[in-house]
Amino acid sequence: MTFKAILKNARALPWSVGGRTITGNPTPAIMGIVNVTPDSFFDGGKHNTTDLALEHALMLLDQGATILDIGGESSRPGSTPVPEAEELARVLPLVQKLFALTSQKSFFISVDTVKSQVAKQNMKAGAHIVNDISALRFDSRMANVIYETGASSVLNHMRGNFGTMQQDFAPYQDVVTDVRKDLLKPVQQLVDLGVHPSSICLDPGIGFGKTLQNNLDLIAATEEYLPDGYPLLLGMSRKAYIGKVKGLEQSDRLIPTVISGIFAALGGATVIRVHDVREAQESLTLLEAFRTNECV
Repeated sequence: MTFKAILKNARALPWSVGGRTITGNPTPAIMGIVNVTPDSFFDGGKHNTTDLALEHALMLLDQGATILDIGGESSRPGSTPVPEAEELARVLPLVQKLFALTSQKSFFISVDTVKSQVAKQNMKAGAHIVNDISALRFDSRMANVIYETGASSVLNHMRGNFGTMQQDFAPYQDVVTDVRKDLLKPVQQLVDLGVHPSSICLDPGIGFGKTLQNNLDLIAATEEYLPDGYPLLLGMSRKAYIGKVKGLEQSDRLIPTVISGIFAALGGATVIRVHDVREAQESLTLLEAFRTNECV
């Protein structure tokens, strides 16, 4: 297939969020990362007060983010779990301030949490999305909170937990097929409760208990998830897998992150999750220029 044919055929699935639809067409929507934490792997401590995080969030919106993903607990390998009250204290004030701006700016608020009560309180404060990197595994009440609050959700594939995700697991028989099957289980759990399928987005979990080859295979196979009927989110930003590629050991991982986002776009991802919104936006703008053959 020619490059032009690939560009023409790339079609993301729509995602229902907050009574609106994120289409991912012609290019993926950008989810900007806002970590209100002291210890996240890339930007921990840079925005760990409400004021600093708000300033950063507004900058990401100006750079082209459609979604802001607010996190109050680091998920880097080996990180220490944060008490519920502390996570709420980090995240909730920022969500409240951002929600007050949604009448002036068009964007969505996502909360990156594995705790049902953190999700519940932030949905009540105006957030739209629960981004659960455990895909409902860590908190048995999370599915009910998603249903009861009407939240849209991201279900991320992870092996193990924060402390064990990088240990040696049994090899996948086929990483793409196995991850798909694993993700469809929590999907069914939500659907059985009454959650509308259009509000559920899947994330294959790049870096979460995967080998370098697993990560590369998952990114290259983005389009193979689409027949399941659920939109896809790919989170590859600055992740350690990049530094494991021969020749990229000393990379700051920015350019490889941008390239990974292009692959996700060509595979039909609806959303890409990034730290560097401006660079992602510029690369997708160029991709769209190639697709339409229009320069102005």
